[in-house]
Amino acid sequence: MVFYVLEEHAAKAPHHLEVLEKTVHEQEKYFGEYPWVKEKIGIVETPHLGMEHQTMNAYGNKFRYTKVGGEDYDGLMHHEFGHEWWGNKITAKDWADYWIHEGICTFGDGLYVREFEGEKAYDSAFMRMAQGIQNKAPIILGKDMDEERAYQGDIYPKGAFFMHTLRFVIGDSLFFPILKGFATDSNYTYDHLVCTDDIQAYFSRRSGIDLKPLFDLYLRTTDKLDVRVRKAAPGKYAVRLEHMPLNLPLEVTTSTGVHRIMAGSREVTLESSTPPVVDPRMCYLSSVVFE
Repeated sequence: MVFYVLEEHAAKAPHHLEVLEKTVHEQEKYFGEYPWVKEKIGIVETPHLGMEHQTMNAYGNKFRYTKVGGEDYDGLMHHEFGHEWWGNKITAKDWADYWIHEGICTFGDGLYVREFEGEKAYDSAFMRMAQGIQNKAPIILGKDMDEERAYQGDIYPKGAFFMHTLRFVIGDSLFFPILKGFATDSNYTYDHLVCTDDIQAYFSRRSGIDLKPLFDLYLRTTDKLDVRVRKAAPGKYAVRLEHMPLNLPLEVTTSTGVHRIMAGSREVTLESSTPPVVDPRMCYLSSVVFE
């Protein structure tokens, strides 16, 4: 690793390289070996905040660390470094699929929190992220887009939240190997360009689930998962999904605790002395209607 640092900040460079090394190892855990291992890991101090470049990331965050797991963390550097995988190694063939770069890279920022602070902190990070989603236009607006039209703020948080949802739907035992598998598959990396359909097909094939309805909901519309709750009888509530052809796992908190059900168009009845709380950890962008 090498850091081209301004002379007046040279004393800060050794610790900053330690922070970077921690970032490297964490990203490698989830996405596979650093893509340019035969070259270098480089950062250069710049007057602008930051930008990814192959093997040489611009760094201008002025050593403004936050704490994750009680240790220094540079969120901007972590994000830009994540583009060595999502953007440089794995490159979208159309600006319409810009979320592949920014959304999955932002999801990787959430994984750093998971790695060093645990699942509760990870869940809290995505709850906060959801608050910044504008949802004014679909993430994917069409094909053969130019960058100006494709670039919108939601490609970061909504793209990341989609991966968060995908993780919940598939389950960790499949999701993490599939994610790393895609990032290390020679059919999709380096001189091969990818699109959303490639990711959709890969995750569907490896998980054994036709995930197109979920990809469509999050990336091709501004709709939310429509959850309906009906009081079926005293102490009983019925839960179903509207406009979703795919059965999905759903957590529901009742008076007896948290239950994981498979929800679909057919009602699932739960016993509870209090109105149920749907999706308490916010694994979906959803609209819950009590009928």
